[in-house]
Amino acid sequence: MWEDPSDEKEEKIIKRTAETIYKYDMDLVAILFLESMKPLASVGGQLARYMVAPFVPFIGDKSIPYLATFQNKENVERLIKELEEKGRQEEEEKKRLKQARKAEGGEPPKKGWRKFLPF
Repeated sequence: MWEDPSDEKEEKIIKRTAETIYKYDMDLVAILFLESMKPLASVGGQLARYMVAPFVPFIGDKSIPYLATFQNKENVERLIKELEEKGRQEEEEKKRLKQARKAEGGEPPKKGWRKFLPF
């Protein structure tokens, strides 16, 4: 039940997690949180296994690979790097859009939670 996922599955989990964080525009907050909690990743992973174990029959086995993946500090660092890379790609895309918009004139659509703000 608590076996560690394979390297390919870990990579998928990290990419899926990064995409979800980035989709909701929480990448900066997540990077700050992950950097501050990275030294405690193994302790937190073990504590989470202890606290989640009674609820596994109710929530299913889908959470176990995530817990096993992110209790490893190297995987947390890989997630941080993935988020930073997505941020760099977005900045490059913004620069390209800004140059194209400058030629046309107009404003880009807001993404994430910022679309609900009036300013």
